[in-house]
Amino acid sequence: MRETQSLLTRPMRRSSLIAFASGILLLFVSNGLSEDFKAPPFKVADGFKITMAAAPPLVGYPMMACLDDEGRLYIAESDGRNLTTKAEIEKELPRFVRRLVDKDGDGVYDESTIFADKMTMPEGGLWHDGALYIISAPYLWRLEDTDDDGVADKREKILGYMEFDGRANQHGPYLGPNGRFYFSGGHFGYQFKGPDGSMTGQSRAAGVFSCNPDGTDVRIEGQGGINPVDIEFTDTGEMLSTCAIYDSYGGRHDALIHWVHGGLTQRVYGLPLLHDTGHRLPATSRWGQVAPAGLVRHRGNHFGDSYSDSFFACHFNTHKVVHVRLKKSGSTFTTEEENFISSSSIDFHPTDILEDADGTLLLLDTGGWLSWGCPFSKIAKPEVKGAIYRISRIDGPKPNDPRGEEIDWNNLKLSKSAELIKDERESVRQRASRSLIKSGDKSIPVIEKAFNGSKSIQHQTQLLWTLSRIKSKKSLNLIRESLESESPTLRQVAARSVGILKDKESGIKLTKLLTDDEPQIIRAAATSIGQIKEPSSIDSLFKAISKKNADLHIQHAITYALVEIGDPKRTAHYLNETSQPRLQRTSLRALDKMPEGSLKPEMVVPLLKSPSLIVKEEAQRVISGRPQWKDQVIAVFRELTAKKELTKNDKEAIESIVLSFSEEKDLHNVIHSIIIDPKSSALTKVQLLTAVGFLEKLPTTLLETLKASLHSSSIKVKGAAIALISRFDSEKSIVDALRVISANKKENTSIRVAAMEVIAKQDTSLKEEQFNYLASIIADQNSSPSLRSNASRALSRIIISPKNHLQAIALCKLIPKASPLQINYLTRPFINSASNFSEPSSTEDVNRIGIQLANSLNKVQNSIHLNDLTIIAQSFPESAKEAHSALSSLAKKDPLADRTKKEKLESLLASLEPGNASRGRALFYANRSTCSLCHRVAGQGGTLGPDLSKIGSIRKEQDLLEAIIFPSSTVVNGYENYIVQTNGGSTHMGVIQHESPDSIYISNASGIKELIIREKIKSMTRSPISLMPAGFESLLSNQDLSDLIAFLGSCK
Repeated sequence: MRETQSLLTRPMRRSSLIAFASGILLLFVSNGLSEDFKAPPFKVADGFKITMAAAPPLVGYPMMACLDDEGRLYIAESDGRNLTTKAEIEKELPRFVRRLVDKDGDGVYDESTIFADKMTMPEGGLWHDGALYIISAPYLWRLEDTDDDGVADKREKILGYMEFDGRANQHGPYLGPNGRFYFSGGHFGYQFKGPDGSMTGQSRAAGVFSCNPDGTDVRIEGQGGINPVDIEFTDTGEMLSTCAIYDSYGGRHDALIHWVHGGLTQRVYGLPLLHDTGHRLPATSRWGQVAPAGLVRHRGNHFGDSYSDSFFACHFNTHKVVHVRLKKSGSTFTTEEENFISSSSIDFHPTDILEDADGTLLLLDTGGWLSWGCPFSKIAKPEVKGAIYRISRIDGPKPNDPRGEEIDWNNLKLSKSAELIKDERESVRQRASRSLIKSGDKSIPVIEKAFNGSKSIQHQTQLLWTLSRIKSKKSLNLIRESLESESPTLRQVAARSVGILKDKESGIKLTKLLTDDEPQIIRAAATSIGQIKEPSSIDSLFKAISKKNADLHIQHAITYALVEIGDPKRTAHYLNETSQPRLQRTSLRALDKMPEGSLKPEMVVPLLKSPSLIVKEEAQRVISGRPQWKDQVIAVFRELTAKKELTKNDKEAIESIVLSFSEEKDLHNVIHSIIIDPKSSALTKVQLLTAVGFLEKLPTTLLETLKASLHSSSIKVKGAAIALISRFDSEKSIVDALRVISANKKENTSIRVAAMEVIAKQDTSLKEEQFNYLASIIADQNSSPSLRSNASRALSRIIISPKNHLQAIALCKLIPKASPLQINYLTRPFINSASNFSEPSSTEDVNRIGIQLANSLNKVQNSIHLNDLTIIAQSFPESAKEAHSALSSLAKKDPLADRTKKEKLESLLASLEPGNASRGRALFYANRSTCSLCHRVAGQGGTLGPDLSKIGSIRKEQDLLEAIIFPSSTVVNGYENYIVQTNGGSTHMGVIQHESPDSIYISNASGIKELIIREKIKSMTRSPISLMPAGFESLLSNQDLSDLIAFLGSCK
């Protein structure tokens, strides 16, 4: 990258570029431009230069733009204000479209007129057939300048309606290679209706839409994200767009999206109107909060071969333009990206980028005015105006007559137009194509001759797209022939074209393409089969989806095609393919999206017992939306729960039914009858109570069931009941029953501990006898790790007050005796009691508690993260000076700093003696190490952490030691610790152990499994801290560490 500094000094007739040996370029530009304007500093890719194309006062706050056939630039421009309501905007009509003209052809614009004023929010723009088409909510407009004075005197509403509120959320239109208009946005609401009566339906789920240039045949192409922006197409017609706010998992993410027909992205904000196939579109490139805007595919040769057919994307928030190369990956793409232009100025905000006829790029910088919506900065700076820059390759070739102005288009023969479609000049190619389209069927013999005589795939591709825009039977005949072309590019273009044009005669040839070697062609063929509704292709579609190369995009396309074909009888046949779960799942999903009556309960309910998880989950989803099937479902439920032994599959089926019919009283009655029946097996009762625990709220009809469970003779049933009670707010009668259980010294220890946890949660305190009982368990190194953790979790529920300050001191003294798994629990009461610590009357006790806590934490500092130490310190007010000071100084010491980590690792590694793997194995399963609580070797141990059976074959001694003492340094994929916040305000933390389309299951450090419904998730953030706490080396001697590493090293 080279650095470019742009400065405006005085008016000059021409632009001049002065290069210095330092590599800094000083750019002087003007043609009556403001002397006050100062362009930001730039870094640009090696071999390129940036010059000014337009600056104030010629332009103020440019947002998006397009070029007409003569090279005139039409700019959707802001007036520099952030109006935030629809009423304000409609009253002010503040924005406008500006036209810039480069009169002398030097690359610098020198004439400006307001082409269209008094507009709401013009976003985008497309010059087509002698007029400017532009989205300015609530309509798509056609603006025409009939007398060529630079001002539009004719305005037509083409399509509406979309809501708006001042934030940029509607963009376009953009011309597809098939001649349709594409536009994006819609998160504030829309209901598009074309002049032919075609409609989208009403929604606020943003997406990409299309229509004919006259507004007819309006369609939804895909939905997802909050703000899809600029749309571009590959040479084969694949559609991509930038999208602001693609999802909010792990923080906000923006994206580049590869849209496919009928696709929904992984997060849809609002009610989708498209069929959900269950195969949500991932981001082609998932960015951070960059606020992506303009996108362009470079078609010319001015930038050189390495940039041909690659993309450039504007990142508003990060002040740069990114160069994006697409790489085929199955039926979609991955990307290779690098910065192309960047600026250190926080006021440089690129919003659009487009290719001029000579192959240079025009880059729009909107300036500093925007503060509402996506920007990082919330401070509007209207004094910082924008500009337009031209990016060109130093010594790059430039074509003569780039727009073909010297060609006599009015008298051009059709054969010459067909020949010009392979011209090196993109503008000439497009103009030649339009002349052939205008001539309709008269052009077809000429196109056919040119196509058959051409050896250029690019030329033939452009001719095919031209045929698709003529839209006649003759043109379709020629397109259809290319479905059997030897060229994958031509097969794909032909397949896409016949689908969009709904050519029913293409069915047989499209079906053959389902066995093509190219995944993208299989997907395109499946899409088109659905668009033409070809029923004879159903068997071939199912065969294609069973293949290994049927990736997510292909599976979506096939499922969507089956829905569009809408043949329930043929589709239902594949519900019986028990040996191929993917076919069953596809059949079930497609049938579910067909008209009511396509599915009957006897077709679906038995699938709850399927050995396949994907089939079972799909059946659960379908059944949960059909409460009228409850009788058949309950019959299956009775059958399952009557079994003497439950398989894993049976347990999952029981859970599915409980979740699907969570509000059905008839099901609650069945559950109650099973729980109180002495003949029912304890394991079945446990499974039922566990399943009820996954519900969002406890049905009141099951309260008596819980009370009955507390009197069970089975420890497992009683434990499951208490675990269920702890999940929900408890009634007094149930808590009183638990008080009796906790006081019963003959009761099982684990049951007493569990009961005390519920009591502590309810009362936020424990009696002295209860506290001491739990403390004795934690202090006993011979107690099982799970029991000690449960006791620690029970103590974590108490709130410290003047009444129990002695318990707080005892809690502090417990910390050095606890394992790292338990320390996090034992420190929670201090964090949760911050408001009590601020009481003036308690300062003396708070100081005493804080000093004791600091002493204890100092002994186990390696077992607690710096962030947690900081939170603990902040819980003690500055008024308790001694406590606050002691804890704050502790929080400033980072035992996990990189240098300290390295020194500690090297020191420990040097001190290790040769280990004994046999002793290490015993230690792995011993209570004091707690390793096997989460990890397993050779099938023995826990499943919360990675299986270590083969760890010795992939990790060296140093790696194993580092993983033990610094577990957050490297977290194995699939075992990341996530923090999940729900819309209701609750927070959950743990490892995601299982995901379904509608929910996720996470397990925390105590092994407690929680179900969270996706619709209830507000945010899901990956924590940098492993669920495995640091500090295990403090529990183990050097010899223990050596033995443990020796054992792990032997696991191969």
